[in-house]
Amino acid sequence: LRQLTSQFDPHFLYNTLDTINWMAIDRDEYEISNSITALASILRYGINKSNAIVTVREECEWLRQYLFLQQTRLKNTFECGIHVSPEVLEWRVHKLLLQPFVENSILHGFEGKKGTHKLEIELIPKYNSLQIVIWDNGRGIPDELTEQMNQGIFPVNHEKSHIGMENAINRIHMYYGEDAKVLIESKKEEFTRIQIQIPHREEA
Repeated sequence: LRQLTSQFDPHFLYNTLDTINWMAIDRDEYEISNSITALASILRYGINKSNAIVTVREECEWLRQYLFLQQTRLKNTFECGIHVSPEVLEWRVHKLLLQPFVENSILHGFEGKKGTHKLEIELIPKYNSLQIVIWDNGRGIPDELTEQMNQGIFPVNHEKSHIGMENAINRIHMYYGEDAKVLIESKKEEFTRIQIQIPHREEA
């Protein structure tokens, strides 16, 4: 992100998107307008201090915008829900923690899988920690690879889809140390469930 933002002025990007948005509105293209607005919102959130600490409420609102764009792009080929306990809405987390796991479900978990695609995301308090569960009914992950990933072992020749998960898991442990836990459960052609537990701290 730092490299990207060094190559252009973000204000130019936002102003250009705003101009295109008004062009769409002038032509009564409200679906396009909504997509442009969502894109501008997620870009602004991601580019501005990418490692910042935010509330769970802010992170989930960004995630809803991201999911809206993915559903628009994929013509609503999957169902999704975000369920957040009111108790954790003002808890603080590092931003963009969940996106790699969600993206993996959408772009790789559902690829080539027939039937109704479903994605569920839940954030609840558990003791003095925030528990996050990301579940999908996609292709699943082979047992051997799941076991390796839970041990922190990522084969050199593993799929590109799992590189994002490796980076995301490493990032969680970098931020929260041994207090963080990530558990991957999966059954081939049935589901994948990722459980993330991070400590509740005043400043995350």
